[in-house]
Amino acid sequence: MATLFRILKYVKPSAKWAFAALGLMIVATVIDLIAPWVLRKIFDDGIAQKDMGMVLLLTLSLLVMQGLKSLGSFAQGYTQEMVGQNVVFTLRKEMYAHLQRLSFKYYDKAQTGQLMSRMTGDIEAVKNFVGFGAMMLITGIATFVGTLIFMLSMQAELTLLSLSTIPPLLLVMWLFNRKVGPAWGNIREQMGRLTATLQENISGIRVVKAFARETKEQGKFADRNEQNFGTNMYRAKLEATAFPLMGFFGGLTFLIMIWLGAVYVAREQMSLGTFMAFQWYTWGLIWPLNMLGWQINIFQQALKAAPRVFEVLDTKVDIESPAGGGVEAGRIRGAITFDNVSFAFDNAAAAAEEPTHVLHNIQLQVKQGQVIAVLGATGSGKSSLIALLSRYYDTSAGTVLIDGVDVKDYNLEGLRQSIGIVPQETFLFSATIRENVAFGNPNATQEMVEAAARKAQIHDFIVQMPYGYETLIGERGVGLSGGQRQRVALARAILMDPPILVLDEATASVDTATESAIHEALLEVMKGRTTFIIAQRLSTVRRADRIIVLDNGRIVQAGTQRELLEQDGFFRRLLEQQETAAASNL
Repeated sequence: MATLFRILKYVKPSAKWAFAALGLMIVATVIDLIAPWVLRKIFDDGIAQKDMGMVLLLTLSLLVMQGLKSLGSFAQGYTQEMVGQNVVFTLRKEMYAHLQRLSFKYYDKAQTGQLMSRMTGDIEAVKNFVGFGAMMLITGIATFVGTLIFMLSMQAELTLLSLSTIPPLLLVMWLFNRKVGPAWGNIREQMGRLTATLQENISGIRVVKAFARETKEQGKFADRNEQNFGTNMYRAKLEATAFPLMGFFGGLTFLIMIWLGAVYVAREQMSLGTFMAFQWYTWGLIWPLNMLGWQINIFQQALKAAPRVFEVLDTKVDIESPAGGGVEAGRIRGAITFDNVSFAFDNAAAAAEEPTHVLHNIQLQVKQGQVIAVLGATGSGKSSLIALLSRYYDTSAGTVLIDGVDVKDYNLEGLRQSIGIVPQETFLFSATIRENVAFGNPNATQEMVEAAARKAQIHDFIVQMPYGYETLIGERGVGLSGGQRQRVALARAILMDPPILVLDEATASVDTATESAIHEALLEVMKGRTTFIIAQRLSTVRRADRIIVLDNGRIVQAGTQRELLEQDGFFRRLLEQQETAAASNL
């Protein structure tokens, strides 16, 4: 019931449309209840008395009533759909907005396919109930009760005898409702898994083909598809069993009414007109009960789908701006302090009694305008260090400060706009090259976009494309090489003109000649900006003011390039390895 009431809260903004649909439904129900009574009058007062004028008048009145009902049904259908679509619109809007606010911690665990399934199929199931099922349920109840009252007023004894089949019909519906609910729950879950498998396969299709794993992936999808098929067939078996039984008992009610009605007419305990009216009224008893099976289906779909949607909406936003908006970040200069910072991912902490930290007691001070190179083996914590700076995650202990202010006290949007990041895994949108470059600064002029592209050494390539900066690129940047995607991402960060710049393996996918040209351009870009360079190539960090080396989440070396060369550590070993590799390639 809590889920149902929460669904109905989304109907409140469309209350006028809901009441309009309800009013039209009442009018249509009243017409349905009056029509058999008019038919009775045609037989008993018109045909029996041979008064063809009355027959014509009452027949025309039936025609008018059916015309009004048809117009009302059109308006009711439109208003019902308006209510349903408003609920879908609001739910999708809220869910999408909430997804934008959730932190990386949520997406570390969430499956994209599951989220897509909830955003589409689950919300659509809620809409079907709100826009169609709920109103049909009310219509059916009103029709059944109204019909029963009219029939009892005409011939109570026959009505009660004819209702003898209703209890077994209700028993069938009760059993069906008990089983179909869990069945729909399994279907919603299986559909989420199927969508997740499909999304993962399409996103990684190049990897699948590169390793010739098409057959294996087909088998994985086939298993999911078979599970989905099985759960749907179980649900179909329930429907195939219950609906014919309900139809049988409904038809039996009709037959009993005909037989007993004929007996009552023959005994002159009921007029022919009342007998004819009862045949019409019988349908008012049967169809609501038969339709109840479908309405249970729609209702159970909504009750199983809605919690999956509300689960996302109820996920706590753990990283957001402080109350009141926080400190404005527009005047950030770029002095950064990591004060005894430790960090552990939730899943790492949950795997052991004591949290397994990715970073341990990081103590680091960076002056405004300094260029800091961060080196370390894979998994040493380099990217995690930068993620804390942009507050993608919050520290487990210690404080990250920018210009002496805790990053948790800054306005979150302003903070991230003040930090331009070229990530290790470059992501481009299915849009034009210009839109991708200007993603962080959509109001940038064409001259500003081109200037950023020149500094990223990508301008000459762009102008050679069929439509230049207006050329559409495929999903995730398909159609561009890894190096080209990386340079577009670099231009995007440069165009933001941030006081803090982060280059996370920003030139890892380009050749050495392009890397050298980018570095020359970046010398101008980095002037006056605090810059973090995460790299493996030592050529990338030669111009750094200071180099820090991470190992297992700890700073094990720190100093200038000359200072580190004098020490026996990771930096000198890396230099020797790269010099040896370069010599062997000559």
